[in-house]
Amino acid sequence: MSFRLTFPIVLTVVLATACTKHDRTDVSSDSLAARDMTSHPSQAINTVTVTARDFAFDAPATIPAGVTTIHLVNQGKEIHHVQVLKFEQGKTLSDFMAVLKGGGPPPAWAIEVGGPNAPAPSAEANATLTLDAGDYAFVCLVDTPDHVPHIMKGMARSFTVNPATGVIAAEPTPDATVILSDYSFTLSKPLTAGTHTIKIENTGAQPHEIEIVRLDSGKTVDDVLKWAATYKGAPPATPVGGMSGIAPGRHGFFTVDLPAGEYGLICFYPDMKDGKPHFMHGMKQQFKIS
Repeated sequence: MSFRLTFPIVLTVVLATACTKHDRTDVSSDSLAARDMTSHPSQAINTVTVTARDFAFDAPATIPAGVTTIHLVNQGKEIHHVQVLKFEQGKTLSDFMAVLKGGGPPPAWAIEVGGPNAPAPSAEANATLTLDAGDYAFVCLVDTPDHVPHIMKGMARSFTVNPATGVIAAEPTPDATVILSDYSFTLSKPLTAGTHTIKIENTGAQPHEIEIVRLDSGKTVDDVLKWAATYKGAPPATPVGGMSGIAPGRHGFFTVDLPAGEYGLICFYPDMKDGKPHFMHGMKQQFKIS
């Protein structure tokens, strides 16, 4: 079993450079939801199932706007995640793929919305996001086992978010919050064994992600990162999930069961200045759950 820990060069260049060009003042999920939606706590949260296979997604073509839980079911032998992208300026998934295949210029119009980060094969993960109307895509940027990103193998699927009608659900109530900044994770309180609904807030100047890994006995986060350089041998940890890349000013939620053990938090997102993954700038953290 193996799992993504770094982006390939083409995605590093495209996504990292795009961070410098995005106008982040208009992408807050708070402001998006406030434009044309009315929250109501009794309304059920919309749930969408995305099934990952090697190498494709099965997912709906349309989703209603509002608070939405994306439930990722990994039926592949490789690990997969869901990165949700929102396309501005009338752009589409075809335009995005053309940029990746052509090598530039970077797509400032592709906004990182978040999504369920990678669980292990045959496992599941989730993320709850507020989606406003527009054109989107589910993509997988995982690049194991051959360092070719799964999006380049066809693992991308466009979908449309239709305008909301009537009231929408309230966001879930978290029992912990993790702040993503440049370059650290800040937990509102220590996590304990059991199921948690965790709110993720990106207060940094560029996109970040959070991947939770459960470390094997005696292993460390640095062991995981060393293994990721080659993907050779047995991995020293098991991916649990988290939040895929999420743009500055945005927030989202995920629910995860954490048995007792040693864990790591890692951000693999490429830096907008030097293209290096954020863990190389110190965005990694190890903690124990008793």
